[in-house]
Amino acid sequence: MDKYVVRGLKKLFSLTNTKNRLAVEHGTTETKPKPLPLVKYLSGERINSVQDCVSYTKDLRDNVELNNPGDIAATTLQLMDIVEGVKYEFEPPELMANIDPQRFQVLESKAIGEGELVNLLIMTKSGPEGLNLYVGSSPPKGTLYLSGVPTSIAVFLDYAFCSDYFSRGLFLQNMSSVLGRQTLINNVIHYALGVYGVRTYNERSLLSGD
Repeated sequence: MDKYVVRGLKKLFSLTNTKNRLAVEHGTTETKPKPLPLVKYLSGERINSVQDCVSYTKDLRDNVELNNPGDIAATTLQLMDIVEGVKYEFEPPELMANIDPQRFQVLESKAIGEGELVNLLIMTKSGPEGLNLYVGSSPPKGTLYLSGVPTSIAVFLDYAFCSDYFSRGLFLQNMSSVLGRQTLINNVIHYALGVYGVRTYNERSLLSGD
């Protein structure tokens, strides 16, 4: 297994523990939504409270197989779901998902009508032609701004796994992930999306035409 993927997962565990701790300190008791949708879909577990998140994060850490791509990918998506589910009372708006399911539905209808992919842009400096969802601090022109942080992709994945256009069972389709800024967390999220079937590209490769 790529050492940077493993390091990225460990970094994501650290972030999740921090968000869980801040939620406890802030007095947050319930997840939003509840139960956490990706956790329920991928594992069958019903996680409804911050304390559930604390316990389940430890369970994931104790049981993840670091030589198993599928296990790393499932763990990554569930940690993203936990982060998004506990932080709603203390994070600023720009670090929250700014798109609701109704707007995702509009995006899906447009993608179907035009036969297009939806591109998930992870802190890129530019956006390819087409339908683009952006996470990061400086959305390029023509992109739909999802959030300032990549864990918010979990909110779109919740919609995507319920969509016949974006998924077939646990296999994601009709979307791509374009990796811009290469941080450990960005890398492991990009990797996990690829394991689930998302087409993956590096922004530098796209710009160079490779």
